[in-house]
Order: sequence, then structure tokens, then C-alpha cells
Amino acid sequence: MNDPGTTQRPLEGRVVLVTGGSRGLGAATARRLARMGARVIVTYRSREDEAAGVVADCEAATPGARAEPLDLLEETSVRALFERIAERDGHLDVVIANAAATAFKPLLELKMHQIDKTFAISVRHFLLLAQLAFPLLEPRQGRIVAISGADTVGYIPGHGLLAAAKAGMETIVKYLACELGPLGVTAVGVLPGYVDTDSIKLMTGPFHDKLVAAEEQTHPLREAATPEAASEAIALVCLPEARWLNGQIVQNDGAGLFASMGRFGQAWAMVPDEQVMPDVTGAPMLGGRQAPAD
Repeated sequence: MNDPGTTQRPLEGRVVLVTGGSRGLGAATARRLARMGARVIVTYRSREDEAAGVVADCEAATPGARAEPLDLLEETSVRALFERIAERDGHLDVVIANAAATAFKPLLELKMHQIDKTFAISVRHFLLLAQLAFPLLEPRQGRIVAISGADTVGYIPGHGLLAAAKAGMETIVKYLACELGPLGVTAVGVLPGYVDTDSIKLMTGPFHDKLVAAEEQTHPLREAATPEAASEAIALVCLPEARWLNGQIVQNDGAGLFASMGRFGQAWAMVPDEQVMPDVTGAPMLGGRQAPAD
């Protein structure tokens, strides 16, 4: 029979690294893992104050949490992070690659530096992260968890570049699963559906409230997923018992993506006739242009 304390804190004694952990889904995941007993390390690029707030929450649940600076555009920054972790912690149990950045533009409008930046984070330095994390994960039979996105399985305006990079990340996950599995280290991808983050608010502009209402009225779970809700499945794949998910890209969307065709019909029926062709300026995710700066 399981000890109740172990059941309630199944990640007790484990060390978890969460990139991009200062806000949104990364922050929610870090907090949840800390409540499950993990000692969490969150990384940030420029939001040091927000990262400190996340660490304070994690520390209250499990002592030893901390924030580390990380610039995923710089190879030296990635290498320096793992040098510090090796010296201070000696091992890792889970690495969650959550950080991402891109330019939300049609493919024909993208500049080369925007392409390089997106692939540097989600492909080039994700693979470097896996290479540097492996020696710290192997003694603990640890796990690499990569956060993908719904844009790899369905069209979202302005997301073509990020979708391509995330699709590359998913493929790397599958290859890591085959190459590292025999050595005891597993790799899993998590593909969230709609998650109500600051990025979504920026991308939907004046239509954000309407999108939330549509989610709440048409999603199979009748919810607009928050970062806290989306962090549930990420936490689950961090458990030792998730070992046989090795190589899988787990859709963490509550069946929302599968139901999209039926949901579109429902949402379409809700639109008043006078708004059938609304002005979508300021809502890039709906096919509009970014609103001009004041």
C-alpha cells in the first residue's frame, strides 16, 4: 500500500528544470511540480522579478527552488547554465523545454534573423540542451519533456514559422526516445491546445473575450484552459510511471482539437449577422495584422 505522503508528493526528492518558467505555462508548471515535491529550477531571459515571484511560490511548497538566467539565443548561455547545475545540483530528474519565441507573421514576410531566432530556440538549442542534460539525467533515469503547440497539427494564421520549428522539436523528441531509451533516459512531447496566456491575448487583440467565451461554450470540457489547467498533463508526464510514454507527443487539449470542425459550426452560429465579416485588425491569430503602435 502506498504511503499517503508519497502519493501526495510523488516527485519528492527530484530536481526539475523548467525553461521559460517566469510566466504563463512554464510558471504554472513549476508551481504544480513544487507542490508535488520537486525542487524546481526555473529559467528566465529578462523577467527576473517575475521569475523571483515564481520561485517564492515554489519555495513555499518545496524548499530549494531557484531561478537561473538563460538566453536560448546564445550557446554560451546554455552551456553556462548546465555547468552551474552540474556544480550545484550534480544531477537532474526532468528537463522541461518550455521556452519559445518567434515572429508571428505570414511566411513570405519573415526576415532571416527571425527564422534563425525561432529555430535557435526550438531546434538548435533544444538539441544542445538535451546533449548537456543527458549526463545529469542518465544516473537518475531521467526524462526530457518538450512543449510543442497546436500549430503543428492545425493552421493558425501567423504561426507557420513556429509550427515548423516545433514540428522539428517533436521529431527530435522521437529520435531522442529511440537513442536514449536504451540508456535509461526517456523523452516525451506535450502538445497543448488553446491555453489562455498573455501571448493569446496579444494575438487575439480585441477578440480575446469573445474567444474565451467561445472556448467555454464549445470546448468538450466547456472550459477555456488556463495555464494551471494545462500544467496538469505536463506534471503527469514527469512522473516515473510515465516511462512508457517514451517517444509520444501527448495531446493536452481535452479533445478540443479533434472537436474543432464541430466547434467551428457552433461558433459560426453564434456570430450576429452584422458581424459576419468583422474587422480583425489587431488580432493576428484571426488573420488580421498587428495593430499599429500608438
